[in-house]
Amino acid sequence: MALEGALSDFGIAEILQLISSQNKTGILAVSDLTDMGDVHVYFSSGRIIRCDVDGRGLQDDIGELLLLGGLIDRAQLDQARKVQKKTLGRIGDILQERGAVPQEAVVAARDLQTRERLYRLFQQQTGRYRFEAKPPNFTRPTINPISAETVLMEGLRMADEWPLIRTRINNYDAVFRAVREAGAEGNDADQLEALIDDAFSEFVDPAVKAGGAVAGKLGAAERRVLELVDGRRDIHRLIARSRLGEFETCKALYNLLQEGYIEPVRAVKRRAQPSQRKSARWRGVALKVAVNGVLLAGIVGLALVLPGQRSALEDNAAQLATEAQLRLRANRMASVATALEVFRLERGAYPERLDELVEAELVDPTLLVPLGGVGFNYVGIGVDYVLQ
Repeated sequence: MALEGALSDFGIAEILQLISSQNKTGILAVSDLTDMGDVHVYFSSGRIIRCDVDGRGLQDDIGELLLLGGLIDRAQLDQARKVQKKTLGRIGDILQERGAVPQEAVVAARDLQTRERLYRLFQQQTGRYRFEAKPPNFTRPTINPISAETVLMEGLRMADEWPLIRTRINNYDAVFRAVREAGAEGNDADQLEALIDDAFSEFVDPAVKAGGAVAGKLGAAERRVLELVDGRRDIHRLIARSRLGEFETCKALYNLLQEGYIEPVRAVKRRAQPSQRKSARWRGVALKVAVNGVLLAGIVGLALVLPGQRSALEDNAAQLATEAQLRLRANRMASVATALEVFRLERGAYPERLDELVEAELVDPTLLVPLGGVGFNYVGIGVDYVLQ
């Protein structure tokens, strides 16, 4: 008899716990998911041996994963696909037979891909599931067997730590640059402290774990990601290139940001939806009035200062002009900061470029015109920004 129902009533964690505790053998089909295709997970005695999406096996896109990970080049993948059309073999096996990539790299890529698909299931709140028992040896494994209990514990850990990581790593178009090199490991006492912290990490608060076991020291994942940060690769490329998976790469980036090893450079611009622009238009009108009021108040305040200071500043017109520009720049920055907050309340995140404030009709374009040839230095990364 098949076990089936809705994920809203019986989640992935409960399903995996049941399959693991009863050493089930069979297929778990999960359908009607919001952001991924139908998933089929194959179990043998409570251990996961295969995971397919939309009826496709892992071999269909393992080559692309190896390519993005920098293990093969495009020419090698194209040649392997030509052979696949003739032999119907698996891309990974073909690349291995042709000497393009070692066997352990193919196995690691398949395991990583399977785990990534499984962990994404933990993020699904809606959908349908159906588990059907099968006889032993009903299918060919494609990965080294993974304990369902292991996947369950790791999935729950990720769900616990993701919210904190997302406070700083929430836009995968963001680009970072290294501002500090990885130092040498600490002395013997420091290393012993790190080992003890790691051993008792399951009892540590999630915020502490996500921030790193020992402040100022980098683990293997952080060092690997730091080597890849070059001021050009966005987070999408860092995830593919590191071959650590989405969660571990984002956690490493979070730790590197917290410890001051990297800083944001830019983020590729994402255009706002027309509906969002329309809903923000009336706020733009009100904000323009406020902006004009702030500028007018600054000019009036400057005019009131001038009579009492005129005699002292008659011989220093350049200084007067500089002070006026600084005051006007401060007023403009205050207006831009106000617009940024309105933008965040409307969209849920700060813009990636100040031009988006103009497109959203939250500021007048003249407000962003450089004063004295000096414009605003702005970097926006989701829930945080720097404005200078």
